[in-house]
Parts: sequence; C-alpha cells; structure tokens
Amino acid sequence: MKYSVIIPLYNKENYICHTLESVLAQTFQDFEVIVVDDGSTDGSLKKAQQIASEKIQIVKQKNLGVSVARNTGIACASGSYIAFLDADDEWNEDYLETIDRLTKSYPKSDLYVTAYRIDMGNGSCRESSQLHPEEGCLDSYWMTFQYSYDFVWTSATVVKKDAVIKAGGFRPGEYIGQDLDLWARIAKNNAKVAYSSSVCAIYNRAAENNARARVKIAYGGAFLKDLEEELFNRRHTIEELSMIQRKYNLKMTIYIFTCILAGERKRAREAYRSWKGQNTWKTWLLKSGLKIAMFMPEGVNRWIYAVRLKVF
Repeated sequence: MKYSVIIPLYNKENYICHTLESVLAQTFQDFEVIVVDDGSTDGSLKKAQQIASEKIQIVKQKNLGVSVARNTGIACASGSYIAFLDADDEWNEDYLETIDRLTKSYPKSDLYVTAYRIDMGNGSCRESSQLHPEEGCLDSYWMTFQYSYDFVWTSATVVKKDAVIKAGGFRPGEYIGQDLDLWARIAKNNAKVAYSSSVCAIYNRAAENNARARVKIAYGGAFLKDLEEELFNRRHTIEELSMIQRKYNLKMTIYIFTCILAGERKRAREAYRSWKGQNTWKTWLLKSGLKIAMFMPEGVNRWIYAVRLKVF
C-alpha cells in the first residue's frame, strides 16, 4: 500500500459522503482510506458507513480533537505516504495521480502538494497562489511563505509517513494551525517541498462547523512559537528570514485583530507587546494599524474585518 488517506470526522454529515466519493473516484487506486470518527454527535458516522468500499476503514474514538484523530489515523496507516483530507473538502479525480508523479520525480522530498480551489460559499471561487513552472521542488519550506494563501494546505498535502513520525505528529490541544505547526517541525529536518500548480483539491471554506466558524480568536500558539524560534535561527538565509517574518506578521495581525473583535483588548495588547523579529517598515505599518484598531469602535472593526474576508 503506497498511500493512506486520513480523514478526521466530526459532525460533517452533510459533506462526508461527497468527500469519500471524491477519494474513491481517483484515477490512481493504490490507497486505503482511514476515517477517524472523533465522537460525532450527528449522523456523520452513519453516513460514512453507508459508503461501501473495501478501501475504507472506520475507526471510532471519543471526542479528543482533530489532532488526536489524525494521529490515530496515522497509527493505523499501512501506507508509506500519508494523505490528509478534511471531511468537508474534496479531491479532483487526478489528485493522487498528480501526487504520485511528484513522488517519483522528487523522491527526496518529504512534502508533496498541489494547488487548490477555495469555494467561498457565495457562488465565488478562488485559487491558491501557484508557482511556475507546472511542477517543481523547493529546497526550503520557509520560502512557501511568499504566497498569500497557505501553500502547504492540509487537504492538498501528502507527507512521507517517516517524516510525520520523526516530527512527532500533530500536537494535541491546538485549535488553530495544527497543520502549520507540523509542517514547520518537519521543515526543521530540512524537508523539501515538491509541488504541482495544477488545481487538484477543493477547500469548502464556508462549510458548517469548520474551525473558522467555531473559534472566535485565531490563536495558533504552537505555530507562532515555531515561527519565533525560526526568526532567530542563524542557519536561515536572508530571504528565508524575510519570508518567516512575513508569515509571522500575518499570523500575529490576525490573532490580535480577532482578539479585538472578541472584546479581548487586554489580550490583544499583551500580544502586541510580545511581537518578535525585525521592526521593518512593513512590521511598523501593521502594528500601527492594530494600535489604532484597539481604540476604534467595534462596528468599524467588524466592517474592516468583513472587507478583509471578501478581499482575501
């Protein structure tokens, strides 16, 4: 078995059948599917059980969170490559075929990714930033931070099982950015990123009960700590440090602004004071905007955030 597809499942009864069908429809068929039901309280488990296929294994556990669910799936996996897919996302039929071509072309890579389409839920779609040429390999994961969207995104990412285990798997207790934290820890082992700019996966951003909707404050503490450590890692090139700072600034901006929107202005001020790294003009501009936001009426800040979601 070459690929193990890990799908954590929690209250996604309106999506899981379509997600599983998109996997079973792959043109490349050397895979198994491990669905880990994380204590769903709706009809998700029953829906998953209705999809008849010898490729699908369903594992049940009490509600312990998505990180533990993915780790459970990894522990059950027999494939040498782990493919991650969320229960409300889907793959185009050529996804695994594209990934398999990458694994053969770039066998020394640890991370394999494709571009993806973002379904905004209002009739509009966007595509993640793509590299040119069509396929290639980046020697540095940190250089993927030059793109607006997460270049290495969970449902469009396959990782060598050995690399996942060496990095320690997903960190339990993280509600936001568990995937980014794992990629960062894998990257510390000098991981290369093989990529295809073909759009092979679909992110249903407006899906009900997703992390964006559940969590008011976008605090990915583990990933922010990873970035802070890398900001002072002397092994990085100037270019890499610039990209790491860029990503850190973006994540801190979102964290602080969502604190403000949630009425946690004290927490926002504490985060603001803890800002790490170089104080470039771009950093100064972001911090100045956030400082102003701390004194703006709630309605104005919500309008700004709504505009940001539409634009980005």
